[in-house]
Amino acid sequence: MKPFRAVIAVVALITLSVASFAAAQTSAIKTIVGEVVDPACWIVNGAKGAQHQECAIACAKAGQVLAILEQKSNKLYLIATENPGEDPNAQVIEYVAKKVTVTGRTYTRGGVTAIKIAEITPGGGN
Repeated sequence: MKPFRAVIAVVALITLSVASFAAAQTSAIKTIVGEVVDPACWIVNGAKGAQHQECAIACAKAGQVLAILEQKSNKLYLIATENPGEDPNAQVIEYVAKKVTVTGRTYTRGGVTAIKIAEITPGGGN
């Protein structure tokens, strides 16, 4: 029985090592230019821009996590935080429906991409 436990422990250790390596491969520092949007309204209705600003702010205040819609790729980046319980919208709420440049660590898992914003500035590239 002891050799079986040792084999299980080694397999678990290898699995954790591979999982850690795979997780590390899904994050990178990136700078993106895009618009702060309500992802639910953008995905379902294509809603964005000044005409959707009021609705997006109301949704954010009701708990919807905002996102950055990258200008060049139309890729959506959900806003993530450093610690559980932090408000992900705090850094971006003043920029809803506006173009921003953000730099931060991106994470992709299960087809969803998020960004932990380290720096945000209004405006951006063309």
